[in-house]
Amino acid sequence: MNIKDYLNDEIKRLNRMNDNLEKNINKELAVNNEPEQIINNVKAMCEIANTICNLHKSCVI
Repeated sequence: MNIKDYLNDEIKRLNRMNDNLEKNINKELAVNNEPEQIINNVKAMCEIANTICNLHKSCVI
C-alpha cells in the first residue's frame, strides 16, 4: 500500500467516524464532546488532503 492509499483510507475512516457521531447526536445519545470531535476529524481530513496534494506536487505519488 502506498502513502496516498493509506491517507485516502484514513480520510474514509474519519468520515465514517463522523457519520456515527452525527447519528448519536441526532438520536440524542451524544456526550458533550461529539461536536468537537467532528470538528477535529474534519480538520484532520483537511490536513490529509493537503498532504496528498503536496505529495502530488513533489512527484512523490
